[in-house]
Amino acid sequence: ETGLAEGTPVTCGTIDAASEAGSVGAVAPGDMVMMYGSTIFTIQITAERLQDARLWHAPWLYPGEFAAMAGLATSGTLTHWFRDQFARDLPRETAFATLTAEAMDSPPGARGLLCLPYFSGERTPLHDPQARGAFFGLDLTHRRGDMYRAVLEGIASATRHITETYAEAGASPRRVLAVGGGTKNQPWLQATSDLTGLDQVVCRVTVGASFGDAYLAAKAIGMVADMADWNPVAHQVQAVAHPVYARQYPLFRALYEQTRDIAAALGG
Repeated sequence: ETGLAEGTPVTCGTIDAASEAGSVGAVAPGDMVMMYGSTIFTIQITAERLQDARLWHAPWLYPGEFAAMAGLATSGTLTHWFRDQFARDLPRETAFATLTAEAMDSPPGARGLLCLPYFSGERTPLHDPQARGAFFGLDLTHRRGDMYRAVLEGIASATRHITETYAEAGASPRRVLAVGGGTKNQPWLQATSDLTGLDQVVCRVTVGASFGDAYLAAKAIGMVADMADWNPVAHQVQAVAHPVYARQYPLFRALYEQTRDIAAALGG
């Protein structure tokens, strides 16, 4: 009835996030995957199911392993919004390259500028659909590059809130694997490592889910044995401690707490 030859292997598939995690070799407890896409989505693999309502939980791809998960609501989407609103003068095909260069000309901390990246509410760990985005600290000396750096640092700060939640739940990563289109954005990757204090591994192929599906199918029928041979490491991002982040991150957290009632009232 199917037209498939007798003996054709049939294996189970999985969701896109799990496939994307598999594409970079997230196979063991202690592995964390940082997915840089329309949203930041993270998976922390554990040997036991965590008990923390701020996170999402599910069995993992391999027996005896579990996944604790968390995601932001707006990440890559926010960078696209910024481009569309503030870089209309730039050719679309080179706009992100120009914005990236401008952001790298701005120092860590974006010259005292904070961005709350909650432009579509927020998922974990806030679970606040009424949260709203904001730029705070603007003055007449700030430039577009400062604002774009603040966007990237705001997303990275929200990501740190996630990694702190994992740690509070009893799970800290032994390694962090980065995947997704956002891995091509160097200041975003670096700000995430610097703010979280976590080094990141970037593999050669960062296509994500489709590549992971191919790997899982190949592994199921015995074509490959080890992910390291399938998608080797291309480079690593080393965390750098910046005193300005130690000062500004608590202010980032406080800014949400002190404005959330206003945001809710504006949402009416």
